[in-house]
Amino acid sequence: MKYIRPGLLFLLLVLSVPAVAQDLEGLVSGCDECHGNQGVSSWNNVPTIAGQPSAYIRAALRSYQQWGRPCIKTGYPEGGTSRPKTDMCKISEELTYDEIDAIGKHYEAQTFIGAKQPFDLAKAELGGDLHEIHCETCHSMGGTIAARGPILAGQWTPYLRAAIKQALSGEHLVPPVMETRLTDFSTQEIEALTNFYASQQ
Repeated sequence: MKYIRPGLLFLLLVLSVPAVAQDLEGLVSGCDECHGNQGVSSWNNVPTIAGQPSAYIRAALRSYQQWGRPCIKTGYPEGGTSRPKTDMCKISEELTYDEIDAIGKHYEAQTFIGAKQPFDLAKAELGGDLHEIHCETCHSMGGTIAARGPILAGQWTPYLRAAIKQALSGEHLVPPVMETRLTDFSTQEIEALTNFYASQQ
């Protein structure tokens, strides 16, 4: 096994940081073509990633690399619909650990902006009670603050419904505690929860 002198190792690490920083603008530009400017989505089937924890974004990208999430072909809603469709597995497969880390830190530093979308007030009130009992531990302050999971308050409802459906079918691998919670919820309770998150604009 070859020995790398500490000084040389430090130099290699220092040289790699500017390379990632230089590429970050291009990487982020590519992400924004689907997720919106600085990660704030204008499309109800594309999640807002601005303000989400870097650990969550890193885990999501690595999950796509391992096909732990469904890889659905889609166009570039913010970057020109004439381009060929792609999917998150293909996009993430060539990302390095350092690039994934840089992307996560970048979007964590942005501001999450809740989507302006319709909701049912009665369902939202029931959903608020359900969230307090079952979801608050991982999605704090009514889902406005990420704790063990991402921000849910203000996230696009169609995206949340699709993600829940994929988690229930096993296409989207989620923590066991979340899988158990979702399995126990009725269709009406899931609808109430999504309305609660939609109401927080």
